[in-house]
Amino acid sequence: MSSVHDRNWDGGNSFHLDQLTKAQCKDDPAIPSPAPPAANFDTFIGTGNGRLNGVSGATATWTFTDAGEPGVNDTVLLTIKDKNNKVVLAILVLTKLTKGNHQAHK
Repeated sequence: MSSVHDRNWDGGNSFHLDQLTKAQCKDDPAIPSPAPPAANFDTFIGTGNGRLNGVSGATATWTFTDAGEPGVNDTVLLTIKDKNNKVVLAILVLTKLTKGNHQAHK
């Protein structure tokens, strides 16, 4: 699946994941089985702590889905907050990718 480990966006902003605090992989029956490679899940839900523009104390929450190849039906839901709990990046509606491809792996 795609990773929030290092995430960069407009204005030179960046988030670096230092600690994964929650991870859940599940199979949504409404999403076609991802392949290749074969995996027993298609949805990755997670939260973690990290650095926003080099400053510790930021958090991220996300849901990534893998709806198979070529990735045009993969989705992302992502929120990044700074150390003061202020939202600095939010994709609040499960949004289809316009570039890239999530890939679930065993």
